[in-house]
Amino acid sequence: MGKFLSDKNINSGRQFEADAVKFFAIPFMVCIHFYEQFGSFDHEVKVPGTLFRNVIEFAGGPLAAPVFMFSMGIGMIYTRHDSPQDFIKRGGKLLLIGYLLNFFRQTLPQLIGLAMGIGTELDIIGGLLCVDILPFAGMAFLTVGIMKKWKLSAIQICETAFLMQAAGIWSTRIHLKPGVVQNLLGLIVPTGKWTSFPLTLWLVYPALGMIFGEALMKCTDKDKMYRKLMICSAVFFSAFTAGLLYIGYDIRNIYALCGDSYYHHSIIAALWITPIIISALGTCYYIFGKTENTRIGSFIRYCSVNLNTIYIIQWLVIAYSAAVSILLGTRKTCDPLVVISGGIIVTAVSIVISFPLVKLKNRN
Repeated sequence: MGKFLSDKNINSGRQFEADAVKFFAIPFMVCIHFYEQFGSFDHEVKVPGTLFRNVIEFAGGPLAAPVFMFSMGIGMIYTRHDSPQDFIKRGGKLLLIGYLLNFFRQTLPQLIGLAMGIGTELDIIGGLLCVDILPFAGMAFLTVGIMKKWKLSAIQICETAFLMQAAGIWSTRIHLKPGVVQNLLGLIVPTGKWTSFPLTLWLVYPALGMIFGEALMKCTDKDKMYRKLMICSAVFFSAFTAGLLYIGYDIRNIYALCGDSYYHHSIIAALWITPIIISALGTCYYIFGKTENTRIGSFIRYCSVNLNTIYIIQWLVIAYSAAVSILLGTRKTCDPLVVISGGIIVTAVSIVISFPLVKLKNRN
């Protein structure tokens, strides 16, 4: 690997394969959200037992949030706004946006339902303080900003992230009374059902992405680098998977939505998923690299650049569609075709809605 790396920065600017891998993660993300909100598959209590459930939970797991987080780490290396103050400022902004999204997608519909005399099983405070990927991203930027103030290298940040993950897994033994304190602590450690992406368990992906980003920036031959990385990833993934199966470990625990197995992310999950992410990046580089300067490439880059906007829109579309379906008494579906079609439609609608919003934002 060292012979592909220069002492100088070679690949500056946006790397198209990172944009492409995020682009393809968007429909996976939306489909898993649609699956959770409109599907009747008992995904919260049963591990996947069908091909459809395994495919959609795998695509919506390793190929969604971890991909976004790893790419975020690459972006932390490539951004021009890379001072500790810039990172801390961006982290605070993402935290605020995350909580505003929680209010409009969960708290507001619940309050409207209560005003209409419709009972709700959801916890209003829990919904407001839910730790989804935007609050996580905010915490990640804040934490990395502080580490940059301490002048830690990307490798040192990664080492710290793995130590934090071990501490986070240990903290799952601690049980706190539901409430504001529990939900706020969920930003850091897993504390309950409203904590999807606590900092300690998931910071490993941005940290690994930072190391990858540094190597990518100094790479003198991306063709050879990706070829070598994909071969090494395939060998490691195969050997690691075989080892897990040999000791009787259920691979589905890494990506299944059942219980907290996916969200209580361990080093086993990180080691299993990381080669998948690297292989996805390499695949996007080889297959879609030639589309970079085409209209397709421009569309892929648009979706990547405006990922946060599309993410917010898809959640609002799904949340209010779910609220309307409750009012109409619509039953949840167990039809895979309906779930996939619904996810694709929501993805398309969200991207279309983003166009005027992005234009308006750019004018300001």
